[in-house]
Amino acid sequence: MNRKTGPITITLGLLGLLGLLGLLALLFTGLWATERLPSSLREWLFLQTANLITPEEREPGDLNFYVLGHIYGSPSIPDGLPAASLLNRLPEIINTQPDFIVSLGDVVYRKTETDFDNLRSSLLDQLTFPLYNTPGNHDVTNHREIYESYFGKQTYFGLQRGPAELIFLDTERVECSLDQPQLDLLRSELDKALSDPQTRYIFVFMHKTLVFQNPGMKALKNKQAMPNVWDCQKKDGANPLMETYFIPAARHKPVIIFAGDVGAWGNLSPYYQRDPWLPLTLVMTGLGDSPQDNLIRVHVSPTSLKMDALFLADMSVVPLQTYNEAHWLNIARGR
Repeated sequence: MNRKTGPITITLGLLGLLGLLGLLALLFTGLWATERLPSSLREWLFLQTANLITPEEREPGDLNFYVLGHIYGSPSIPDGLPAASLLNRLPEIINTQPDFIVSLGDVVYRKTETDFDNLRSSLLDQLTFPLYNTPGNHDVTNHREIYESYFGKQTYFGLQRGPAELIFLDTERVECSLDQPQLDLLRSELDKALSDPQTRYIFVFMHKTLVFQNPGMKALKNKQAMPNVWDCQKKDGANPLMETYFIPAARHKPVIIFAGDVGAWGNLSPYYQRDPWLPLTLVMTGLGDSPQDNLIRVHVSPTSLKMDALFLADMSVVPLQTYNEAHWLNIARGR
């Protein structure tokens, strides 16, 4: 017997399909909000939505920049100059014509006019593009006037560059934390970035390793697998900045945090840590006049983000993920 498919049957079928799609949407939303989607899948899904924006919305295009920390290099070489490893490669770095460089603080060893003049003549005056700096303790502690005469009084701020929001913080205003004006700025800049459809990535730059909380690594007491100081490490591993600001933001857009108080003797530089469920990444890098000296090369487009470690000894490029937490834990355990 031939049975005709009537309008009621078709309607019920469509309603069933719509109901299934609605259930899947609710499930997906719940997984996204509770961070149970693997970050690689979450970021892939996020990037697919980037393909929906028009070419006009993608203006002004890609960004290429470098991030480096602890510019003065080794404290055992008191010559008042930036790290020789950096100065030796400066022509090659300049030749790549990045959009800008971000310095993660400690641009000088001593807060003297001589050291800042050396910084200006040997590095800053050579650049043909901007250098943004987040102050380090060697730059400003107890005496900000000289630093501010070179870099300005506004030591924390936000910038919009292409598809990226850039947030610069000053971790030296209060000990191992951020003062309320900075927290207010951080909240405002994050909210602005999350509501702006042209902003695809959020970058946060700071000197102190405030968001690196790893009591297990500290307990291993290996000098190569530690920041330059453990002063900001909390005994219980509490991470209020991550919990209150960066994790909620990363539920909506990728967040990449850079810190630079590492590397003074080749320690913990570069460091890469990726949240298992969210597009939330911590990167640390710093110079120390050692074979480990590196800077981070960043390429950003509306639909992709690529970060590599560029080692100054031979200008070799290594995927940043190579230097993850497991890598440094193995070093801490003597493996």
